[in-house]
Amino acid sequence: MLTGMDGRVSRSLDEHRAAVAAALAPIEPLTVLVGDAAGATLLEPLVADHPLPDAPRAAHDGFAVLAQDVEAAPVSLPLSHDVAFSDRGPRRLLPGTAARVSSGMLLPSGADAVVPLASTDGGAARVEIRERVRAGSGVREVGSDARAGTVLVPAGRRLGGRELALAASLGLSRLAVRPVPRVVVIPTGGELVETAGGLLGVPEATGRLVAVAARSAGTHAVRIPAVDDDRRTLRTAIEDQLVRADLVITTGGLSDGRDDAVVAVLRQLGRVEDVDLAFRPGSRHALAVVGEDLGRHVPVIALPGAPAAAALAFEAYVRPALRRMCGFAEYLRPGVRARLTAGFASPDAAAHAVPVRLGVDGQGSVTATPAGQGGAATLASLGAADGIAWIDARTTEVHPGDLVRCTVWDD
Repeated sequence: MLTGMDGRVSRSLDEHRAAVAAALAPIEPLTVLVGDAAGATLLEPLVADHPLPDAPRAAHDGFAVLAQDVEAAPVSLPLSHDVAFSDRGPRRLLPGTAARVSSGMLLPSGADAVVPLASTDGGAARVEIRERVRAGSGVREVGSDARAGTVLVPAGRRLGGRELALAASLGLSRLAVRPVPRVVVIPTGGELVETAGGLLGVPEATGRLVAVAARSAGTHAVRIPAVDDDRRTLRTAIEDQLVRADLVITTGGLSDGRDDAVVAVLRQLGRVEDVDLAFRPGSRHALAVVGEDLGRHVPVIALPGAPAAAALAFEAYVRPALRRMCGFAEYLRPGVRARLTAGFASPDAAAHAVPVRLGVDGQGSVTATPAGQGGAATLASLGAADGIAWIDARTTEVHPGDLVRCTVWDD
């Protein structure tokens, strides 16, 4: 719950991570058409209510036969019929004959193998079969893909093409899902420009970075053009997004002064916590809930304006909360213990995130090399990194050879 207090709140990283997770409630579930479920999160496990396949089917194009009829191959067999998908049920194959089948078609009753098309002359009234096959060859037996009761897709999985194909194979037309959350990123700052501005402005980079990171986390994220930090302009920009946004993320506009634009506007719009976070880089953050007077309940996360500080804060506490908001069963990045190849100082009494390059040494141990000089987090070091080392608040200095907790940062 948000306190709504006007003063600052001092928090550890763990405390703020918990507060953000509590503010970002999972999206309410819906039942949607299978064709509209791409990107959403499956609410309930997808369970096979019958074996897959539910009858013997051809595994490839060719000719259905009784294996004992082709033991003396090459042999020539008369064609009894062509199997069609429109057939109401499997027709019987008489001994000493063959039936033309395509991949996925029902196997004629009496047949126990399918000769590949490449092992025949293609057939007309008769088919010459050049190679013998064993019983069961070229046949997908009942339940060979999945038995009845098998969990095909667990709850909490993001639905892509493979999962939706499985749903369709079960004959499902609708699925219960959590829809994709809608996130709006609002960069703030009168100095920001949308294109390279030379000496006349600072190109807007942080909002772009955060929007892409939010999409990678599983949301539908859009970034609006940079907004001047004039209070009236900023308030209008935030209010305009409350109709469509499940979450608003601002970047910039957080100063060391008490009267900064973002926190001041959020106070006008709802309940806000102005957070002094024991985390580096970037110690100033804010968390709010706005729009309640309009019948909405929209959380707002305010991140620092520096790209590296915003990116690492996003990884530290925004991404896990977004993944939970989506309803994903897995919301943490893969972790690994790595041995540092270089030491650096760490801020006193603050958790510290350091971009690193992960590797493996000659002994097979995972290594972490700071991507920035002295462990510094810069935009350039973000580009060179594929991992993040997390230094706890009790540690003020790390040395070469120390083991540290890292997460893989591959998107």
